[in-house]
Amino acid sequence: MTRTPPEPALLTQTQPIPAPAGLPAGYPRHAPDVSQQRDALQRLLAGRAWSARSWSELIEDLLGLGRTDIPLARLAEGHVDALRILAQADRRPHPRALYGVWASRSQQTGIRAVPELGGRLRLEGVLRFASGAGLLDRALVPVWLDDGKHLLLDLDVAGLPVDAGGWHTGAMTASRTHQVRVDVDVSADDQVGDVDFYLQRPGFFPGGVGVAACWVGGAARVLDLVHALHPQPSPAQQIRLGRMRIDLSVAAATVRSTAALLDRGPDPRAGGEVDWHALSTEARAGAAEAVRRLIGDSRLLSGPAGLAMDEGLAHAVPDLELYVLQQNSDGDAFALGDPRRRR
Repeated sequence: MTRTPPEPALLTQTQPIPAPAGLPAGYPRHAPDVSQQRDALQRLLAGRAWSARSWSELIEDLLGLGRTDIPLARLAEGHVDALRILAQADRRPHPRALYGVWASRSQQTGIRAVPELGGRLRLEGVLRFASGAGLLDRALVPVWLDDGKHLLLDLDVAGLPVDAGGWHTGAMTASRTHQVRVDVDVSADDQVGDVDFYLQRPGFFPGGVGVAACWVGGAARVLDLVHALHPQPSPAQQIRLGRMRIDLSVAAATVRSTAALLDRGPDPRAGGEVDWHALSTEARAGAAEAVRRLIGDSRLLSGPAGLAMDEGLAHAVPDLELYVLQQNSDGDAFALGDPRRRR
């Protein structure tokens, strides 16, 4: 059973969420093929100079994308992040290419790079959590040298072998997040920035705020669907809907206030220094905790009928739940509890 959400609502008074963007007519959001996803992504991404957007503008864009479709927002955010990284390195993207950022080193995976004659590099290894595998044209990929340093490469990924057999959950299947084996030679011309550029650039930690904005937008989509499921809620249901509204407002305020701080930059009165790690970690952790509470209430409100028989909720709730697990709550709490960060 599929329910059609009502006209987009503000959802909160203090933090109105941008309306969802339009998807192509007839787009099968839960089982699209590659060509349909590429078309939808290109439409969603068109018309904005992504590398020139302020943080506040970018967060609004990503909130709207998350509210539109959670897997597509995941793919769109990766493309946007790649364009902004390339701009930071003063490098142009390949025309009309769909990009991602494949940087996971989960369970000691990753790409090893061995210099060869003529300035070329031999790349070998496995990339896990490669979202958009088999769909994207290119990806920014950190590769690791024997001395522990890393290089960032603008890699042609269209022809790389994709192993889709390791994804055993139905959540986020439309994000095409798979394992990719890399065994290729590349030119030194593919390098983006200097040695160790990717992890040391000022935008590394703030980039996570964009991901958090997609989580918050995804939470708005879930709330849209729950409202459609309960147009006339019981008193108990109404209480949980109110809690979801509060958590959505808190999460949106967190990413928006962080974006404003990022736009403002260092405060000369505070010595001109910003702990970008702490700033971004607070934003991600705060948004994630609020989104997780919202997911918990959405499960109780939806019940077996909603989660099993409402097509939208059956996908959106587990999609968002898996997506927000990117945030390591214990690791972030440990970092923020460091006495050296008490300011």
